[in-house]
Amino acid sequence: MAKPLIPVEVIYDHALALLDAEGADALSTRRLATELRISTRTLYQQVGNREQLIRALVARHFSLLRLDFHEYEDWESTAVQWCLALHDALRAHPFLTELMTIEDRSAVMDYVHELVEATRREGFPLRLAVECCRALVNLTINHTIVEVRGMRQPKLSEESAERVDKTEKNFVMSIRWMLAGVRAESQSDNTTFPDATPAARSPKRRATDKATR
Repeated sequence: MAKPLIPVEVIYDHALALLDAEGADALSTRRLATELRISTRTLYQQVGNREQLIRALVARHFSLLRLDFHEYEDWESTAVQWCLALHDALRAHPFLTELMTIEDRSAVMDYVHELVEATRREGFPLRLAVECCRALVNLTINHTIVEVRGMRQPKLSEESAERVDKTEKNFVMSIRWMLAGVRAESQSDNTTFPDATPAARSPKRRATDKATR
């Protein structure tokens, strides 16, 4: 009688635990199959090769992730806090984050919807809102990848440590610079984005606008 296949979720859970504990070098199909007491052939049948397994782990991580979305007093603060939440989620599995490629960005983009909607309510047109959020995601991912790679270095020189510290402090500043640029672009030429209307602004922003008139 044929041995039943091991649940694919068990494979993913074990692979992620191994990756978190020992890093990318420890994640091999041979070791994974041995520890799960299955053949490498069975492993390939269920999750593919190592590269396919890693891509699936990234997609699965974000499919299970639930980033709490909160709207703050202004749109800029909402976007900054969203980026920080994504940053923390990426840091929770540093080795997995380090293995991310451009192909994995689509998995993260599924979590941008609420931020896009908040950006639209601020009065930005759809195209600019999507481009802005995509840029924020890329900035956050790139920053976090650099950060987790720095964490792996056994001992940083004084100069390198200062550079890492400076990068950390500049993260939020970089986000705010990007947001300021997006707002300036939206306000500079409304004919470029004809779907931007005052009615799309958030209630807080509309109330502020009336109070300042």
